[in-house]
Amino acid sequence: MGFAYSERNIMRKSSGEPKSIEADIESSNSEEQEQEQTESSDVSQADEPRQDADATAEAAQSDDWWSASQQAGDWADPSSSDPTDDVTPSKEPRTADVYFCGHTTFFPLNRALQAISKEKLTGLLRSFWDQEPIDLLARDGEIVFVTTRDPELYCPETPASLADADVVSVARARDQQRESGTPFFLTLAREEGMTREAAVEHMQQYGQKLFSQLWAAPRVWIMFEKNAELLANTADVPGEPNVRDWALETLRLVENIDETAHFEPASIPAYTKDGFERVQKLKLTPDEAQFASQFNGSRSVQQIAKNLRLDLKSARQMLFRFVALEIVECWPASTAAKPEQQGIFQRFGRMARRDR
Repeated sequence: MGFAYSERNIMRKSSGEPKSIEADIESSNSEEQEQEQTESSDVSQADEPRQDADATAEAAQSDDWWSASQQAGDWADPSSSDPTDDVTPSKEPRTADVYFCGHTTFFPLNRALQAISKEKLTGLLRSFWDQEPIDLLARDGEIVFVTTRDPELYCPETPASLADADVVSVARARDQQRESGTPFFLTLAREEGMTREAAVEHMQQYGQKLFSQLWAAPRVWIMFEKNAELLANTADVPGEPNVRDWALETLRLVENIDETAHFEPASIPAYTKDGFERVQKLKLTPDEAQFASQFNGSRSVQQIAKNLRLDLKSARQMLFRFVALEIVECWPASTAAKPEQQGIFQRFGRMARRDR
């Protein structure tokens, strides 16, 4: 898979300027006085799901999982399975090439993306679900592009920018994507069927839209293969270094969350241990920043929606983004705020109430 163009960085359009949520939190706290909550008994909190390392190692060594590595620049043959069964690949790289793997129920997508960024990984993140596998290429911790061997899943409609393109060239490029996984926009740009700038823009747009479908998928098997050879012919394709904001942008594209996000109106969103630090590093929209300012460990989803004059559906959709990024987690209404969450509010000059 090649992309023969001179090196040039294409800056992606920002979805919004970063906005501090500290002012929103102070404003929110001054608008209403919190009702005093009493604790009749300590409520034990469930530990955060963690990956079973032994089970993962055993799966990685199973003969049913792995076969010989593929040649560079290509992807495994598509695997088909019933949606109710475990999604497993039919052809995989050598065990030594696999950096991590597991089901998203134990190893969330966000952790996979952050591992790629933090460890500066180069290779391929494969996601197996009930449709054609989705592949994310990473180079030195940056996201190069997302693709799949199903061009209809990747881009079902013909973009307006290709209205005047040669029909035969477009069909040939789509066929090549079915064979190698190369985004057909790359093929068209390489054949001068469209400009390089337009190809990069389309790859970002459709790649993020493609990846967004994984967030709401009920069960996905993910696997990262460290393989620099896969990126040998993509040196001129610009990478996205800001993985956090890239992930948030894909979450903004998620449409149907009803089947996977069961947030009760009375449940209470509260920052995770590192959630408050994470949210300050994101480029939030004004609405997202205002929504994040409402997390204090005592306000329910319904109360937050009321405060911001949002319907519950919109509140759930926005909350889904913060939960998927492991910034907040939802607790039953009877659950008290964690000590570290109370400490967060103290940092903003607000003392947590104590039971009398």
